[in-house]
Amino acid sequence: MELSIIVVNYNNYNLTENCVKSVLRTVKDIKFEIIVIDNNSPNNSFHILSEKFRNCNNVRIIKNSNNEGFGLANNKAVEASKANVLLFLNPDIEVLEGAISNLYKRLLSDEKIGIIGAKLLNKDLTLQYSCRKVLKLGEFLIARTPLKKIVSKAYVNKLEDRYLLKYLNHDEEIEADWIMGSCMMINKNVFLSVGGFSKDYFMYFEDVDLCYKVRKLGKIILYYPEAKMIHLHNQESVKKINKLTLIHLKSMFTFYRKLKANRF
Repeated sequence: MELSIIVVNYNNYNLTENCVKSVLRTVKDIKFEIIVIDNNSPNNSFHILSEKFRNCNNVRIIKNSNNEGFGLANNKAVEASKANVLLFLNPDIEVLEGAISNLYKRLLSDEKIGIIGAKLLNKDLTLQYSCRKVLKLGEFLIARTPLKKIVSKAYVNKLEDRYLLKYLNHDEEIEADWIMGSCMMINKNVFLSVGGFSKDYFMYFEDVDLCYKVRKLGKIILYYPEAKMIHLHNQESVKKINKLTLIHLKSMFTFYRKLKANRF
């Protein structure tokens, strides 16, 4: 087994099914397994997905007894994984031809790479900015929360250009502060050496946290445009104030407290 692909599901069995099928359809030259871990979805996702993939020997469906959030569910799946390389995918990812193989080969080509991520595209195949810079707390609050509505659009655009690294060429490799957890490939020994995804987050910022810990090892976080995937990204916590916004803010303050205290 060369690669363990992990997808966390919560109430999204249709998206998860499509994601898994896109992996099965496009990966041909790597020995892989897919682990779908269901976070105790109330909509019968576990049984539906188990039935959908009951004849796929390389797809395993695991059920949590409760909703542990994104990071802890991934950690549990890693415990069950068999390969030395991990790929974390969101269920709203559609893998395009050659993407996973290209990521895998590039990761193994350079031991300096700690985490590698694909070029993510919107549904209309336009670029989705997925490699990012860690901003100061105040800047992040303005750039990535509904607070952006109370400051000038020019200032918000300037912050977002820095945050999303828009001034760089996204058709070329980019060494970033962090990449979105929607698609992250990492060696299992590196993942375990930094303690995996932090238990400090239920959802959001666990990807920023992981990238920060891996960078502290002296490794790089690499955006790799030769691997392309479609990401149906909703950004519900950014568009308007709701429950997800509050979870996002809580996770954000947790990260910046850790950053200030150097608790990584």
